[in-house]
Amino acid sequence: MEEGNIDRDRIVDGDLVDDDLFCPICQCLLWKPCGCSKCRHLFCQKCLYTWLENPNSARRCPFRCEPFEEQDCSMSIQSRLNCLNIHCRNLEFGCTQTLSYNSLEQHENVDCEYLSKRCSECDQLVLMSRMDEHCEMPGLCVPHPVKCTACQTYIEKLVFKDHFHECFLNRMITLDIQTTMNHEQGASSIWLRTILCGLNAINLLEQQRRFSPVPTDLIGVDAVRQARERRCGFFYHMFIMLTFVLANGSKAPFFILAFSAIGFVQCTTIILIMYGFFLVRMRAHIYRGCYVIMLISYILTYGILLLFRFVSDSLIIYLLGLFSFLYGCSNRLISMELFEMHPMFHMTKINIALYCAVLLIMKILLLLCRFYYWCIPIYLIAGVTAWINFSIAFHTKPASRNTTT
Repeated sequence: MEEGNIDRDRIVDGDLVDDDLFCPICQCLLWKPCGCSKCRHLFCQKCLYTWLENPNSARRCPFRCEPFEEQDCSMSIQSRLNCLNIHCRNLEFGCTQTLSYNSLEQHENVDCEYLSKRCSECDQLVLMSRMDEHCEMPGLCVPHPVKCTACQTYIEKLVFKDHFHECFLNRMITLDIQTTMNHEQGASSIWLRTILCGLNAINLLEQQRRFSPVPTDLIGVDAVRQARERRCGFFYHMFIMLTFVLANGSKAPFFILAFSAIGFVQCTTIILIMYGFFLVRMRAHIYRGCYVIMLISYILTYGILLLFRFVSDSLIIYLLGLFSFLYGCSNRLISMELFEMHPMFHMTKINIALYCAVLLIMKILLLLCRFYYWCIPIYLIAGVTAWINFSIAFHTKPASRNTTT
């Protein structure tokens, strides 16, 4: 049942019902009421949760009680609600029954002879037997304007998708400019700007999703979002993501390229963080660090040599590409709607060409590595690798911290 939407006109002798039985947010009769433990005001459960999900609410109740603590409805209020007699919402379709507050939901959803459903497009009650006719016949279903959270205006639903994409990109450019002005230029600043840009994009999409579904033509977006909200297991999430890519077959080249790039960046970032932590530990224990660096350098050098000796370049490229793609699919933070706003989303041929170019570059790099191992003795390569690690570990200055006294 659509929670709430029970105004005084549907209540028998509604004019005599006390105002404290009506929700201060929607102004309708309390439905599944819950309240604030501080001010004791009651709200519809749906209204209160929608209010609290708004970032501007700062987790305070509508009467600004802070911090908010939810409280169940008292038995006396529940008893007063149960004494009310309410007309069925399907009165306009022919149902003349009047029911108690407790039995209203069961009747309207199951027992009523005139079962109805609220249209998600125009918010009208429609007989379930005529829902297809309502959606297909021109003029019957007039969608409500949708609020764009990026510019805070209401837009007709037919043009909302194009408007939101354009407005979203303009908003992201504005936020990026503000971030650039607040941070100095440099390598670390570029990484910081990239992270903040991604967080801003996710935040904008989540704000829009609270008011209405984010416009998208992608198939399977709802299944991906529901799987993430349920915090499903790793393998089930991978299955949902692969199904999503296959369902959008015409855009598969873009998704393969995008997920592979995401997986490669994530993996590279983790390796660099682990390498940095390793160097910090080696710098703290200089004598032990020398032995460990030499040992790891020789293991790494000879390991790569064995890899090149027993594994072909094609297999290395295939495994690296597959791992990057699957690792990128495991990311649960990036919204699928973001991909549709990328400038290269509709450039299928260019995406295929880029992916082929990446494979070619990987092949060239592997050939150069093999040529390097072929030209230079293995013990010299291990020595150079150890010397590079020594230089990074002991000749680079750690980041200084500014302290004020």
